[in-house]
Amino acid sequence: MKKFKSYFFLFLRISITFSIFYILFKKTDFEKLKNIFKNISIFYYFLALLSFYTFQALIALRWKSICESWKFKTKYLFYLKTYLMGFSLNTVFPGIIGGDVLRTFLLTRAGLDWKKASLSVFFDRMFGLSGIFLILAWSLPAFGKFLPHNFYYFLTYLVYGVILGGILGNIIILKYYPPEYLKPVLFPHNIKPLLLGFVIQTLFVLQFVFLSKALHLNLKFYYLFVIIPVVSFLAALPLSISGLGVREGTLGYFLSFLHYSLEYGISLGLLGYSLILISALPGIYFYLKEKNLWKQAS
Repeated sequence: MKKFKSYFFLFLRISITFSIFYILFKKTDFEKLKNIFKNISIFYYFLALLSFYTFQALIALRWKSICESWKFKTKYLFYLKTYLMGFSLNTVFPGIIGGDVLRTFLLTRAGLDWKKASLSVFFDRMFGLSGIFLILAWSLPAFGKFLPHNFYYFLTYLVYGVILGGILGNIIILKYYPPEYLKPVLFPHNIKPLLLGFVIQTLFVLQFVFLSKALHLNLKFYYLFVIIPVVSFLAALPLSISGLGVREGTLGYFLSFLHYSLEYGISLGLLGYSLILISALPGIYFYLKEKNLWKQAS
């Protein structure tokens, strides 16, 4: 039954992905899309790829920081390899093999209590989400006025509401119920992961700044500090395969307010996805290598 449910949701995500692309491509001028891709600047594309690899390295550092709040010590390389393996599995086998499950398993095998290991992966994702809200907290009031009036205020209230809720929740837990398992999200242990979350999301936006330049998209870079965090959040939801379709559709939607055609949103999204595929290669290598060692050990 569990296996059936897993495959059902995978089928659903594939269906949603194809449905979104069908709607998008019906409105697409393929000649224009072809011309956009034909003139890509390789220099800026590689800068975007460098940004992607850099924030992946920092995610591993953030995960290490979370585990160290429980006094658990192991090498940074372990976190980097394990994170890359999990990332690659989520990219190549979405919905079938859980990268987060693999991260939890390997961390437990390295000596951390399984409950803390699973919470560390969950907290790591939460700190990633916090980076999105921290960026939007300053970028929305500064550069977000191009958004539709109602959507702008809804997003603003949501962002500041979540941040305020997080602060109040931290104060309440610290005062009345400071359990060992929640230590990484409590002050002062949460300072480093929060800062890293902000830096990681900044690099994620910079990747799209470089990609927009690679596509010769004459777009003021600061608008991307409003657009990309929202797109990143929506693409991370388990709606489609690796955010495909959702990423391209939301980019097209936001760029339309800045008077750019749908083709630019699609090309920017697909170029971003190409970075995900390339960045998955090291993790696939580490996973296959690790798998061979498991077989030899058994």
